[in-house]
Amino acid sequence: MKIVCTQENLKTGLSVVGKVLSSTNTLPILNNILMKSEHGALKISSTNLELAISTQIRCKVEEEGGITVVGKTLTDLVNNLPNQNTIIQTNGADLGIEVGNYHTSIKTTPIEEFPLIPTINDGQNISIEGSDLKNAIDQVAFAASNNQTQPEISGVLIAVSGQTFRIVATDRYRLAEKKVKLSSNSADDLEVIIPQKTVVELSRIIGSQKGLVNIIFSPTQAMFVFNNTEIISRLVDGQYPDYQQIIPASFLISTSLDKQLLIGALKTTAVFSRSSNSVNLKFLSGPQQLVVATESSELGKGVVELPCKIEGGDGEVILNHHYLLDCLSGIDSQEVVLKIIDDSSPSLVVPAGKSDYLYLVMPIKT
Repeated sequence: MKIVCTQENLKTGLSVVGKVLSSTNTLPILNNILMKSEHGALKISSTNLELAISTQIRCKVEEEGGITVVGKTLTDLVNNLPNQNTIIQTNGADLGIEVGNYHTSIKTTPIEEFPLIPTINDGQNISIEGSDLKNAIDQVAFAASNNQTQPEISGVLIAVSGQTFRIVATDRYRLAEKKVKLSSNSADDLEVIIPQKTVVELSRIIGSQKGLVNIIFSPTQAMFVFNNTEIISRLVDGQYPDYQQIIPASFLISTSLDKQLLIGALKTTAVFSRSSNSVNLKFLSGPQQLVVATESSELGKGVVELPCKIEGGDGEVILNHHYLLDCLSGIDSQEVVLKIIDDSSPSLVVPAGKSDYLYLVMPIKT
């Protein structure tokens, strides 16, 4: 193999596939990346056997071929090379990389030892705008459980029905749901559970780029195709909980207020709740105030009074301030609505004037 490409393109390609690599892999070959010239471009791939990422970068192919090398070694090297044309050439068991007066070589492994990266040629597929999908992931994925003993909720639910694309995550203490309208009807309804790591990687790869994400589903895998990158992931086995039954049909008290004011109040009062992570929210309909308060016998106390619009009377609830901040940081509207029933029922956070996102959080019982 011999190709010529820019250091910038090579660096970008390696950053796309690099997050899959892990020093804790039990198989040494999984620390490697696969580099192969394909259709006049360089295809770079990595896998951990559950998630595989492949991306193509532009280059001049002078000699076809492929090789696999330790990903971290190659990435560290390329990141420190000058931004000039880079010559990549196999030489026996070594991979030579030359840029200007830089002459380096890396030990390689035969391409036959690299795991086969699957592909999905037939299955149900949908298309969704990349920015919409990234936004949905960022508003939901953080709520998935970190407990691997419950694999169903350690993943993220993707459900498609008609023109509605729904993404959901829960750890049983909180739940986030985002709906996106598709440009066309899906052929069939479907529900699949995607590993959280997969959707987080997908969001990272989309970044600020524009374009459609094409998603292809098979019975055991999902493939996401975006621009020059493919992500292939296993699906999580199991049945996702019927979460809709725990969403209250109505709430007794509702308040709308400025999102940034609430974020500021939560961050300020959180200084005094480092051990419990709890924050007390008092809904006062008379003065139309939401009082955010925390108190610690060791640290002190903080109270912030926020102007708001309250309907339904007075109320009080204790919530985890981290859970609230996780939600609020992803909401893109200026005003949010908090709804409660009592101090032992789930509370709801939604963006004002929108019905495409909801966040349910369980109270802390004292």
